[in-house]
Amino acid sequence: MNKANFRRLRIVSVATIVMGLCACTPELVNSVTAAKIDSVVEAPMVSEAFSSQPVFVSNKRVTSDCGVESIPVPAPGFADALGRETKQMPPPIEARQAVGAGRELLATDEDRVSPGYILVEPVTVKQSFLINNDKEVVAAIKNENYLTYTQLLPNGHRILERPVYSEVFNAGGGKAGCVEEQDAEGNLLWRVNLSSDQYIHHHDVVKLANGNILALIWESEPADKAISQGRNPELVVEDGTFWYDGVIEVNPYTMQIVWEWSTKHHVIQDFDTSQPNYGVVADHPGLFDINRVRTGPGTTGLITDWTHMNAIDYNPELDQIALSSYYLSEILVIDHSTTPLESIGHSGGRYGKGGDFLYRWGNPQNYKRGSEADRKLFNQHDVQWILPGLPGEGNIMIFNNGNPDVRPYTTVIEFTPEMNSDGGYDLEDGATYGPETLVWKYDPPIEERFFSWFISGAQRLANGNTLVNHGAGAHLREVTSSGDIVWDYSYKDEIDAPHQIFRAYRYAPDHPGLVHLLPNAE
Repeated sequence: MNKANFRRLRIVSVATIVMGLCACTPELVNSVTAAKIDSVVEAPMVSEAFSSQPVFVSNKRVTSDCGVESIPVPAPGFADALGRETKQMPPPIEARQAVGAGRELLATDEDRVSPGYILVEPVTVKQSFLINNDKEVVAAIKNENYLTYTQLLPNGHRILERPVYSEVFNAGGGKAGCVEEQDAEGNLLWRVNLSSDQYIHHHDVVKLANGNILALIWESEPADKAISQGRNPELVVEDGTFWYDGVIEVNPYTMQIVWEWSTKHHVIQDFDTSQPNYGVVADHPGLFDINRVRTGPGTTGLITDWTHMNAIDYNPELDQIALSSYYLSEILVIDHSTTPLESIGHSGGRYGKGGDFLYRWGNPQNYKRGSEADRKLFNQHDVQWILPGLPGEGNIMIFNNGNPDVRPYTTVIEFTPEMNSDGGYDLEDGATYGPETLVWKYDPPIEERFFSWFISGAQRLANGNTLVNHGAGAHLREVTSSGDIVWDYSYKDEIDAPHQIFRAYRYAPDHPGLVHLLPNAE
C-alpha cells in the first residue's frame, strides 16, 4: 500500500492527553477563566498529592444515537434530493457558475495520470461512486443516509459523516453531527452523535493514531455572551444567539470528550473599554478580534456563524491543528499539546502559548496589520499539511476558492510556513506572518479557469500531481506541477442541475478500503 496517496490520515503516535493543572493567569484576561469553566470538577480525594488537581470533564454530551436524519439543502439552483424540486439559480450564482462553463472535458493523459480510483459523493445523493481513469463508474455504493463525505483509512476502515436534524443549528452550512467508523466489510465499529442544543459537529473530522477523533464544532451561546466580550451589539442577530467555532477530541469508544478548544476563550476587542479583554488588536495576533466580520456587497456583520471554520487538519510531528475560517479568509494553527485547561488560557503547552494562535496566514487585516494588498486567501477550504513521502511534504496546501467581488476565480496554493527550529512561529512587532512567496500555485489559464466559490478541496498525489475538486458543480481535474490537466471529469445524473461535492479523494489501486467496494476485487 502506498500511503502517499492519502490526504487525511495521520497514523503516527500521539502523546496521551494529560489532565493537568490550570495554567497561570494570562496577561490578557478573557471573560471566561478556568475558575468559571463548567467542564472542571474537583478530583476525588484519592491522595494528598493529587487532591488539589482539577479533573477535566466536558459538559457536552456525546451519545451513540444520531436521531433524525437531516436532508441536505443545496445552494439555490443546485441539484436537490430526488423528489424535491430544484430551486431557480439566482443571477449572482449564475454568474459564478458561468466561469469556465461550456469548456469541453479533456481526454485522459494515460502516461501522466495517477493510478487508482476516485471516491465521489454528491451531497444530495444517497450513493457513493468509485470512478476509474476511463471516467467510468466501477462501483456504486448505496448508503443508508446522506453523507457529507467519507474517508477510507489505511487499514481499510471507513469514517463516515452525515447530517442530523438540529433545531438550533439547522441553518448552518456544513452541519453534520453524526460520525461513525465501519470496518472494510461495512460492520459498524462505533457511532457518535456530536449534537445537542448546545453544540454540533460540522464539516470535518480527523482520525488520530490513538483511536480518537478531532472534530470541528459550533457552540451556540446567547448574544449577550459575545457582547460581554466586547462584540458591538449592532453586530448580533435578532434571534439573540452567537456561534463560536471550536474543536473537540472524542474517544468514540467511551463517548468521552478528552480535550477541547474554543474561539470564545481567545478573543480581543477595541470597542468596549469596560470589558476585561479590551486592548490593542494589533498587539495580540494570537487572538481573534471579536468585531472582525465578513464584508463585501450583499453581506453584513449580522452573522450567527461568526467565523465559519470549514476544515481541520492535524500534524502529529508538531502536535498542531490547522483550521480554516471561510468568513475571515484565514488559516489558523493552534497547539494540541495543551491540557484542556491550558487550552483555555494564554500559556502552557509545548509552545508556551496555551490555546492562543501559534500562527495565522492569509488575511492580516484580521489582526489589524497589513492591508487588502497583503491578503492571500479568499474564502478558502481544505487546509492541509502535505503528508510525509509526498512531493512538498510538510508544506501547507489550500484550495483558495475566490471571492465574487475581488477575485472571482479559483486557485490552489502551496507554501512553506516560516517556522523556527522548535516548531514554533516567530513574529516581529508590527509585522505580519509570512511567507510572502508561494512554493507552488495552480492558477489555470483563462480558457481553463473555474470558480468554485464554496466547498471544494485538493489532494497532493504520489507522482507530484494534484487532484482538484471543483465542488460547486461536481467537476474534478488532476493537474501536473506545471498545471497541465491530465484527467478531467464531471459528475452528472438525471437531475438537470449542477451537483455539489464537498471532498473527493484518489485512492491507490491496492488500498485496503477498496477491496470490498470494487465488485471484482480479490
